[in-house]
Amino acid sequence: MSLQRLAAFGATPVSERVVIDRNRVTGGGVTAGIDFGLALVAMLAGETLAREIQLQIEYEPQPPYGGSPATADPAIVASLRGRLGAYATAMAETDARAAARLNG
Repeated sequence: MSLQRLAAFGATPVSERVVIDRNRVTGGGVTAGIDFGLALVAMLAGETLAREIQLQIEYEPQPPYGGSPATADPAIVASLRGRLGAYATAMAETDARAAARLNG
């Protein structure tokens, strides 16, 4: 629910779980950290090892609900955004200050 915050820092938000951009690899979402790690292992040591690690940790996600605004129930997304209004405003202000310091 914070993907749009990246624009304040000059990044182009995309809805991928793992993004490889030149010499940077980023991941979004809690379990995307696992995806991120597996992607790095595949890049650095090969896909076979990444598959073996995935098998060892028995990582086979099957989320019971939509886990992104694009796949979740629109009513739940709207309700959550409404409740997060003050938080979102505070985060936008924080992002603006941080971006100004980085660019200043």
